Amino acid sequence: MSGGLPAAGAPHAAAAPVVRAVNARSAAAEALQREEPSGEDERLFPEEGPAGGCASGECLPEAAAPEPAPASAPHGDPAAPAAAVALRAAAGGAAEPPAPRAPVSEAPAAAPARPSRDSPMQALTERWRSAVDTVRAASARHGASLAFGRLLWIRPGEVGVAYPAAMGFHRTTVTASAGRTIVERALSEHFGRPTKLVVEQAVDGVGATLSVAEEDQQQRSAHERSTEGKVRSHPAVRAALKFLGGEIEHIQVLEPARPAPPPTDGPEDGS
Repeated sequence: MSGGLPAAGAPHAAAAPVVRAVNARSAAAEALQREEPSGEDERLFPEEGPAGGCASGECLPEAAAPEPAPASAPHGDPAAPAAAVALRAAAGGAAEPPAPRAPVSEAPAAAPARPSRDSPMQALTERWRSAVDTVRAASARHGASLAFGRLLWIRPGEVGVAYPAAMGFHRTTVTASAGRTIVERALSEHFGRPTKLVVEQAVDGVGATLSVAEEDQQQRSAHERSTEGKVRSHPAVRAALKFLGGEIEHIQVLEPARPAPPPTDGPEDGS
């Protein structure tokens, strides 16, 4: 056949390449573009005004204003660095808490004054006798030895006595460690204040005072002589001796009753 067909025996010619123009956008992308809403459909609610209250930051504390920097001192002023250091030290010291104060101990209350059994209106010998009686009440043995001391003075906080050489035993009794403690404690209680006992050596002579024990001995001797004379001269006794034909050999005289010391104003020990 002639025309456009090649001959049967002729070789096949090379096929020409076929080029197709394909759109780069896929169908999926086009479908996604169709599904996206337009810009007008996105605003479904009216626009809100500016936020107020705590949302706007009104509740937040205001930031402290920065302290102004100290003005720079002119050159050549040596006091400027010292002033700056002093300001920094003061600012740093103000931030530190105050040091705790040590507790102030209150002064102990003064001990109440003890009642005094002494009466300055009485005679000195009576005052001393009353003090000896107070010591006797505390300790009979030490009170008896104190009575043999001759009074020298009674001063505020001090009593002075003197012992003759023959009364060394009684002096040792009241000046020993235990004896002095007992005597001074009783004297302090009697005079209502701490009282010390001063012991000296007595000098015999004219005008020497007598101790309480020496006065008691003189009074006792006088009382015995007076009592014995009254007994021997009593009519009843004389009649009995005449009737019985006997005689008096010995008369025992009892101790005279001594007046009791005046009561004290202080409370009793049992109260």
